[in-house]
Amino acid sequence: MQNQVIVRELHSFQEQAEARAIFDLVWPLETGGTEITSNLMQSVLHNGGYLSGAYDGDKIVGATFAFPSIEPELHIHSHMSATIDGYRDQGIGHQMKVHQYHWARKHGYKSITWTYDPLVKRNAKFNLIKLGVDLIEYLPNFYGEMEDALNKGDETDRLMVRWDLTSPEPKSRTLIEQIPAGAKTIAIPEDIVNIREANLSEAIKWRHKVRGQFQEVKELKSLLGLSVNGEYVFS
Repeated sequence: MQNQVIVRELHSFQEQAEARAIFDLVWPLETGGTEITSNLMQSVLHNGGYLSGAYDGDKIVGATFAFPSIEPELHIHSHMSATIDGYRDQGIGHQMKVHQYHWARKHGYKSITWTYDPLVKRNAKFNLIKLGVDLIEYLPNFYGEMEDALNKGDETDRLMVRWDLTSPEPKSRTLIEQIPAGAKTIAIPEDIVNIREANLSEAIKWRHKVRGQFQEVKELKSLLGLSVNGEYVFS
């Protein structure tokens, strides 16, 4: 499937509408509204932003949206990236991020940042291992209460990550098979999404436990990576 999918930059109003439909499908609102309004997306793209779509023939199956920022350096912040059901776990998310990496380098950005939920193990592996990003900051309840079906009822703790654009190609990490003596580890659940759907209070217990452990880490840049069991490992 991956070889059939092409990632390309999007520009027109029709293309923007297709991308917004992806976001609204993955993060549906009870009100039926949209995550990103058309006028906001158009303004961002007109002022240095980024929008790409992954296409299987004429069908859009994924999208990524980012906006420019200047603090603490000239970078682009990747706000949303999603792939629809039936096309996940086929490398399409990686295709979209690599496309964004090369686009950002071409346009003079120094790095790409984004946030992800520290409790989602599959995202941690994707970001830290496959893409090789660095941790910047732990942000408790960063977005406040969100109304989409995926996040509703939970607290929105996030890890901010930075993807350095110095190298012509991204550099991945390898999983840590043996944890060094004296290293600090932070364990996360195997599937926080299933836990949240089955027992929200249990998911929030995990949230607060992991939050406290991250806040005890003096320097997130001391991250060594993830263990084969999916634990965060700090020196």
